[in-house]
Amino acid sequence: YAIGNLIDKIKKDIEMVVVCDDGSTDDTKKIAIDHGAIVIEHRKKLGKGEALKTLFNYTKRSDADIMVTIDGVGQFLPEEIPNLIKPIIDDKADVVIGYRFDDVDQMPTYRKIGNKVLDKVTNLATDLPFRDSQGGFRAYSRKAFEKIRFSTSGFGIDAEILVNAANSGLRIVEENISVM
Repeated sequence: YAIGNLIDKIKKDIEMVVVCDDGSTDDTKKIAIDHGAIVIEHRKKLGKGEALKTLFNYTKRSDADIMVTIDGVGQFLPEEIPNLIKPIIDDKADVVIGYRFDDVDQMPTYRKIGNKVLDKVTNLATDLPFRDSQGGFRAYSRKAFEKIRFSTSGFGIDAEILVNAANSGLRIVEENISVM
């Protein structure tokens, strides 16, 4: 199971790993716990937006200074977390978006086109030049995860978070990342 391997790699750079098990029917919860993660469970599938709401709410109640989100499907490299959080540590950003399109040949063309359309819509709403508004590998400062508000339950959540962050005056940057 990829989730166990992913957690093991993340734990090298992150103190606490929290997994939102969004209604899975496999052994995700057991494997995540066995690998040392805290698991928050949705009894039924509620969608990416609800999973992120759950994680944001959990993090707000924690003593974390930085929150990193990474999709559990294994497309992102946890080894790149230090690069992703560096702009926050250096006080140059409140939100860091992992930019994944410099070397992406693996992504299907229809997804690239769909992401680019959503990027354009997000950019029109925020007047900011995001190149990858749909990526799930991001870092947020405490200021950011306390300020950001969102309501979308589905995949439009990534854009809504950025629009809200921009409208809240948060500093947003992109960092190049690799995609498996």
